[in-house]
Amino acid sequence: MNIQFENWGIVEMNYSLLSKKERRDENTFSLRFEKVFGRENKKSFKIIFYLTVNDKKFNLDVKAMFDFITDEEITEDFKISHFPKINAPAIAYPYLRAFVSNLTLQSGVDPAMLPTINFVQFENPED
Repeated sequence: MNIQFENWGIVEMNYSLLSKKERRDENTFSLRFEKVFGRENKKSFKIIFYLTVNDKKFNLDVKAMFDFITDEEITEDFKISHFPKINAPAIAYPYLRAFVSNLTLQSGVDPAMLPTINFVQFENPED
């Protein structure tokens, strides 16, 4: 099966700069994602990231969607394979990481540098 990363986009985003009184001492970061398989198009799936960055100077929430297409219909075996659980998120995440860095840099604050992620840590054997 050939798999291609087709497209991506920001679905929702909320950015707010903190006042001097609201600023915090530490940054926090949370990331989760889900896999969504096409109901009508059996040759596509999506990875949706939910990202929260609570920086010392701002809050940022992002929902981003990444589209993948295949040249064959997606089987149940593919759905539980490593590709949608580990490989696809690992392919997509650098785009989100660069987006956040550029957005924060252009917003007049220090650029947020999200950590690299080993997506094997997200693997759930019961998934």
